[in-house]
Amino acid sequence: MKTFLLRGVPPALATDGWWLTSSISQTGEKPPTSRPRASGREDNSPFPASVGALLALIALADVMLWQVSAPGLSLFVFGAGVILAAWALAGQRGTGGLILALVSFLPVIERVQPLSLAFWFAGLALGAAWIALARFPGLSGGLRFLLHAPGQAIGDLHHLLTLRKEGDLRATLGRATLAWALPIGLSLVFLALFAEANPLFEDVLARFDPVDWLDPETAARGVFWAGIAFLAWPFLRLRAMQQRIALGLSQPRARALPALINAGSIARSLYLFNALFALQTVSDIAVLWGHAALPEGMTYAQYAHRGAYPLVATALLAGAFALVARPFTSGNGALRAALLIWVGQTVLLTISSLIRLNSYVSAYGLTHLRLSAAIWMGLVALGLCLVIWQVLRDIPARWLLLRSAALGLVTLYLCAFVPFAPIVARYNLTHDVPFDRVYLCRLDRAALPVIVAHERATRQTLCPYVRPELHSPRDWREWGFRDWRASNSLLALN
Repeated sequence: MKTFLLRGVPPALATDGWWLTSSISQTGEKPPTSRPRASGREDNSPFPASVGALLALIALADVMLWQVSAPGLSLFVFGAGVILAAWALAGQRGTGGLILALVSFLPVIERVQPLSLAFWFAGLALGAAWIALARFPGLSGGLRFLLHAPGQAIGDLHHLLTLRKEGDLRATLGRATLAWALPIGLSLVFLALFAEANPLFEDVLARFDPVDWLDPETAARGVFWAGIAFLAWPFLRLRAMQQRIALGLSQPRARALPALINAGSIARSLYLFNALFALQTVSDIAVLWGHAALPEGMTYAQYAHRGAYPLVATALLAGAFALVARPFTSGNGALRAALLIWVGQTVLLTISSLIRLNSYVSAYGLTHLRLSAAIWMGLVALGLCLVIWQVLRDIPARWLLLRSAALGLVTLYLCAFVPFAPIVARYNLTHDVPFDRVYLCRLDRAALPVIVAHERATRQTLCPYVRPELHSPRDWREWGFRDWRASNSLLALN
C-alpha cells in the first residue's frame, strides 16, 4: 500500500493520517508543499507597485504640502491621491470607501480648520478600512486601521531588511546594482554630453550642488519625505491589513444592566419624572408666555441665560434614560404612555431652552457659543423626536443610535461649510443689542466684508486697532473657497 505524507502534522501521525481524507486516497494528489505566510502578510498587490505608488505620493506631497503655510486645495489633492492609490492597489474594490473619503475631503476646500481636518482624517481612515474590507467597516473598522497602520509600516520595513526568500539584503542590493548599473551609467554619460551641447542642460546640472544637499532645509525636507512615507505606506498595503481590520467587526455582547435598573424602578422613575417635568413646563409657560413675576433682583435676561444650558443637559440625560427604559415598557401600555408623555415634555423643555436663548441673544447679542448652543438644542429636539418614533414603532435601540449619530455627523459636516463669523457680525451690527466691539474685531477673517460694509455705511471706524486680516494665498495650493468669497465681497464694496 502506498504511503502518503501529510505535512503540518506530528511525524508520528504523518504516515497514519492518509485515511483522514478521501480525496487523497482516490486521486493520489500530493498536498501542497508551500506553507501559508503569517496572518497579515497576504497581499495580492505587487510589492514593487506599492513602492512605485509610495514614491509618487512622496512627490505629490512635496509639490502640494512642502513649505505651504496655509494648505487649502492642496490638502484635498493630496488626500485624493492617497485614497485613489489605495483603491487601485487593493484591486479597485470598496468603491464606497473611495466616494466616502472624497466627500469627507471637501470641507478642506472651504476652509482648513479643526472641523474640516477632523473630517479629512476620518475620511482617510474610514475610506481605507472600507476599501480593505470591500464593505462599510463602521467606526470600529476605521479605528482599527489607525491602530494597526504604524505596525504595518514598521513590520514591512523589518520584513524588507530581514529578507530570506529572495536572499539576504546584501544579495538583494547586489542584484539591484547589476540591474541598474548599465542604464544609470549610460544615462549619466548621455546627460553629460547633452550638457556640453545644450546650455539649458548645463544650467540645470549646475543647480545640483552636492554641498547644498547638507543644508538644514534639505535635511528638513528629507525628514518630511520620511514622515509622508511612513504615513502613506499603510494605505498602499490594505490587502495585508484586511484580517486585522476585520477583527473589530464582531457583534458586541449584550451587557447586563445594573441591579437597580429593573421594571419597578423604571415605572416609579417615569411617574416621578413626569410630575417634575410638568411643574417645569407649567413654570416656563407662566414666565415666557404669561409674563409671570420673577424673583426679586432677577431680570428677564438673567432668567433666560440661567435656564438655557442646564435645560439642554436635562434633555440629554432624559434621552439617555428613555433609551434604557424603553425595553421595560414593551407589553405595558401604561408605562409606554408614561414614557411617551415624558419624552414629549422633554421636547417642550428643549423648545423652552431655545426660546430662552433667543431672548438672551436679543438682550445681549449673538456670539459663536450662543449660535452653537442653538444648533445643539435643535439637534437634541430632533433626537428626542426620533425617540418618540422609536417607541411608537417599537424599533430596536440600534436604529435610534445609528440615526442619531448620522444626524449629528451630517450637521457637523454642513457646519464645516457655513461661515459663522459673518452671521455673528451681521446680527450684532444690524440689531439693537449692546455688542462687544473687541469681540467683533477679533472674529474670523470671513467677517471682514461685513465689518467694512458697516464702517462705510456709518462712516465710522469700527475696528481702528485690531481687525480681521484676509488671507492672500501665495499660489493656488493655498486657495480656499471661503476666503475667495470674502475677497470677492470686499472687491464688490470698492
